[in-house]
Amino acid sequence: MKLFRTLYFLLASFVLISCSGSIGKDEADEFVGTYSVNITEYVTWGYDSGTLTDSGTLYIDKVSSNSVKTRGIINTTGRIVGSFIYLDAIYSSDSSGYINTTFSSAMLVGNTLTITGNSTGQLKYNGTLYPYSSNQRITATKIQ
Repeated sequence: MKLFRTLYFLLASFVLISCSGSIGKDEADEFVGTYSVNITEYVTWGYDSGTLTDSGTLYIDKVSSNSVKTRGIINTTGRIVGSFIYLDAIYSSDSSGYINTTFSSAMLVGNTLTITGNSTGQLKYNGTLYPYSSNQRITATKIQ
């Protein structure tokens, strides 16, 4: 009986020690932080097209165990499933037109988050609305 108690105690201790790293951690915690962002955007607007580049900062804040809010270069919310973030679409409009942006699932590998965005809409030039579309390749590297 004493041997059984000793083995039970050792097994329970092993389980507690091996699981202690994940206690209190949520899926969203892995994504929270400050990211340095580089964007390559392939744009078509009216009869013109081209490639644009941009950079900036993305902040990801935890809302709950599996949801986040993004600020900075991308302002939206999202939900976390494992190593993936599913960002909610963004719609914006003003007197110059409108743009709707959707995102594919983004994967976090190490400190790098890779996001693909697709935008469609209409933007005004000299008083006329022209069709607008773009595909964005977004690479965000966690710096904090």
